[in-house]
Amino acid sequence: MITLPPDDKILAIFKDCCEKLDIDGSKKNMEELVIYDMTDGTRTSTGLEGSDAYFDGGLFVMRFVHFLRVLGAKNSYINVIHEGHKERVNYRDIYEGMRRHVDMYREFSKMDNVRLRFVGKYDVRIDPGDTTYDLRKDLKDLEDASAENPEHTVHFMINYSTRWAAEEGKEFFKALPEVNVILRHAKGYVNGDMWLYGKLNNNSFVYAQNGSSNMNWSDRQIIMLISLCLRSMLLNKGTHLSKKYEGDEKDLVRQKREVELSFIHSSFYDESEEAKMKKRVVIFSSYGPEIYEF
Repeated sequence: MITLPPDDKILAIFKDCCEKLDIDGSKKNMEELVIYDMTDGTRTSTGLEGSDAYFDGGLFVMRFVHFLRVLGAKNSYINVIHEGHKERVNYRDIYEGMRRHVDMYREFSKMDNVRLRFVGKYDVRIDPGDTTYDLRKDLKDLEDASAENPEHTVHFMINYSTRWAAEEGKEFFKALPEVNVILRHAKGYVNGDMWLYGKLNNNSFVYAQNGSSNMNWSDRQIIMLISLCLRSMLLNKGTHLSKKYEGDEKDLVRQKREVELSFIHSSFYDESEEAKMKKRVVIFSSYGPEIYEF
């Protein structure tokens, strides 16, 4: 297993991050936060090759979910395999990386009291086609073993597509929690068939320039990443669909966005304290973009 910091240290780092970002990191706000982490960049963020890169990416997710659980978040989503991924030339590496995660995630879910749910099309095989190993049985065992774990539920999108969620999986999918933050690593878009059908009506978008590689992120950096997702949620809360402007609010938005071209660029990176490479995240408010380095 990976080494995780004690809860009191995680909470202390989070408190410091919230103070830097001027946000309310209350239990209520963290319980409301639901992040869809679109992991990416595992092949290009380190020198790791083959399944080692994807195994490392899975360890990043484990730490990310652990910190969310400690900080009070109740649900999250992680993209893993799109239906089209099975056609990729490196799909065997992806599949092998997941196989290597099974025992670690079994131990992790017990230790952290986390529920693992695997969401996608399972009436077809998802293996590369040249192996007898069927990962679906292991995923089912993990799901069953963790079904009563109440602390946090992480939804892994496996052989998922928006079309599946809108059609075959519609009844199942509509019972899942809504997402309010899309976190996208390494790229500035959401893949066309990886939208979470009916779950993004109140979302905000967070771009992390750096890939989701475990070995490249410190604990403090991952916690700051979560804090920035919380800031994104809070900044955009109430701005969807039924937004009503009160008093001189429209004038303020116009002044900040159109006249001043509001733009925040802050750096919290201190190389004397941070051993890992600098990270950069972009979020958005009604006034404009905000860039943070840490």
